[in-house]
Amino acid sequence: MKAKMELMVGRGKREDGMSLIELMIAMVVLAVGLGALTILFISSASADNRNSRDTSATLLSQLVLEQISAQHPNSTASIILTDCAGNQWDIATAGAAAPSGVGATLVTDPASQYYGGIDPTQAYAAVPPATAAVPGYAMQYVDCNTGGRQAVFDVRWNIINVSPYARMITVSSRQLSPSSQLGNRTFALPVTLRGIGGM
Repeated sequence: MKAKMELMVGRGKREDGMSLIELMIAMVVLAVGLGALTILFISSASADNRNSRDTSATLLSQLVLEQISAQHPNSTASIILTDCAGNQWDIATAGAAAPSGVGATLVTDPASQYYGGIDPTQAYAAVPPATAAVPGYAMQYVDCNTGGRQAVFDVRWNIINVSPYARMITVSSRQLSPSSQLGNRTFALPVTLRGIGGM
């Protein structure tokens, strides 16, 4: 009986706890899982940032579109917008005949991903930029974020006179990449809105 008891006690001691190999395997599984979660957190934060930029760009495009649409189609009076940095932008509202209109260049190549929208590769200076004194068709609008998170948006528009009583307004907006985000390497696709003013 004593030998049997020693045998059972010895067996129990060998199976108690975890071996070093089991512990190392558990640590590797945990490290792989944490690495995957880290990648997930980084990609979700990046997507959230991108969605926030797109929302701000959409709201800014909508603001410009509504301001121009609120005027009578025959009106060529400019509109003054003031951004959060105190810059005044004199927004031109005069249109021109189809198909090119006036203002920022529209993309007419059906193979382009920007087809029908405003060409984001056109240099800012090539579009008649708005200033406080001269009406134009482009502006670099500073939004109202605080805590060093203010962003600059490149906003451009094109106006086509469809008839004496209606005009098509195309507004494109995208955030210019701040140096604080990913080392100034991000590129934001433009948000483009179109509307008919008048009728």
